[in-house]
Amino acid sequence: MNTLINPSIRLPLAVLSLCFVLTQCGEGDEGSKVLVEKTSHRSITEKVSVSGTIEALDSRVVSAENSGRITSIHVALGEQVDSGDLLLSIDAELYTNNLDLAKTNLNQRRAGLSRAQAYQSQANAAWRLSEEQLNMQVNAYEKGLISQTEFDAFQSNHIRIQGEYESSKHASDEARYLVRAAENSINDAKNGLNRTSIYAPAGGVITELNVHEGETIVGTAQMQGSSLLTITNFDTLLFRAEVSESDIPRIHVDDSAKIVLDAYPGKTIFAKVWQLPLSPKQGIDLSNQFEVVLMVLPERLAQLETSQEIPLRPGMRGNASVFTNRAENVLSVPLQCVTVRPNDESVIEDVVFVYVSGKATIQKVVTGIQDEQHIEIVAGLEEGSSVISGPYDAIANTLENNSDVIQVKEEELFQEE
Repeated sequence: MNTLINPSIRLPLAVLSLCFVLTQCGEGDEGSKVLVEKTSHRSITEKVSVSGTIEALDSRVVSAENSGRITSIHVALGEQVDSGDLLLSIDAELYTNNLDLAKTNLNQRRAGLSRAQAYQSQANAAWRLSEEQLNMQVNAYEKGLISQTEFDAFQSNHIRIQGEYESSKHASDEARYLVRAAENSINDAKNGLNRTSIYAPAGGVITELNVHEGETIVGTAQMQGSSLLTITNFDTLLFRAEVSESDIPRIHVDDSAKIVLDAYPGKTIFAKVWQLPLSPKQGIDLSNQFEVVLMVLPERLAQLETSQEIPLRPGMRGNASVFTNRAENVLSVPLQCVTVRPNDESVIEDVVFVYVSGKATIQKVVTGIQDEQHIEIVAGLEEGSSVISGPYDAIANTLENNSDVIQVKEEELFQEE
C-alpha cells in the first residue's frame, strides 16, 4: 500500500535534501590549510657561509741551491728558529776543491797579464825607436842620401814593428779580461762554498723536516730541487675558503667573520676578510669559485681554552660565517614567505600571500637583506600584516591570488580529517 506525502511538507523536504547533497559534495573543498604569521620588526644580520682551511701567512719552504750529501742537520721538527740560524750543512769538499782550482787559475791569469804587459812595454819602446829612425830615414831620403830601396826597407820594418805593438795591446786587453773572468770564478766558487751551509730565511717553527743526514739532495741550480724543510710563522694565520660567484659580490674587505674548526667544535674564532680575489678558479664541477682569505685575530684565540702551545695549525678545516650586512629594527617576514610569481606582463616578481578573511591575496614586495630565518621587507607590507608562512609547497607552487585557505596551527597542518 502506498503512503501519500502531504503536499504541504513535500517542498520543505526537497529543500532539506538539496542542502544535504550540497553539503556532502562541498565537504573538503573549503580551502588549503596554511600557517599565518604577523610581520614584525627585528634586527637582521646577513652572512655568507663558507668552508675552508687554516694556513699561515708566512710559510717558507727551504731548498738548497747546491746538490750534495747532507753532512749534518742542526734543527729538529717543532723547533723554534730565528732568521739566520744554521739549519743544515752539505758536504763542502767538492766546493772547496773548486775554490782552490779557481784561485790557481786566477794566479795563472795574473801571471799571463804580467807577461802581456811586459811584452807591450817592449813593443812600445821598439815602436817609438822605429818611429824616430823612420823620421831620420825620411830626411835622408829627401836629401838623396839613401836609395828608394833602402827607404822602402826601413818603412816596411817600421810597419812590422807598429803591428807588433798593436798586437801587444790587444794581448794585454785579453789578459785583463781573463783575469776578470778568473776573479768571477773565484766569487762563484766562494758562493758555492757558502751555500753548503743553509740558514733560516725567516724566524718561525720547523713544521716539516723532509731529509736525513747522509741523504743526497738535488739543488735548485740544476732543476726544481729538493724540498728540505718548512719554516712556519704562526704570528699571523689565515683561513682560505672558496665562495660561489653568486655570494662574492656581498663580501667586502674587513667584513667580520666567525670560524668554527673541526678540531674545536662549538668554539668560535674571530676573523676578518683580508683579501678578495679578482679572478675565479674553476672547480671540479666546472663552476667558478672565488678564493676568499680571512685573517684570524690572534688576540681572540685565548677563548679556545687549550693547553696546546700552537692551538691552530696549517691544514685544520672548518666552517666560517662572513657577516656582510646588518639592518636594525626593520620590517621582516619568515624567509619561506617570499616566493616568485609572474605579473600580468610575465615579469617574475617577489611576492607574498597575505591572509585576508579565508583568502590568499597575492602582494608584490621589495626585499632587502636576509639571514637564515628572516628577510627584510623594504616595501609592500605594513607591520602587523598577516602573511602565509607555510606549508612551503603551497607558497612556492600551488597558491594563487584569491585562493581559498584555512588558517590552522602548526600541529594541525598535516592532520588528516
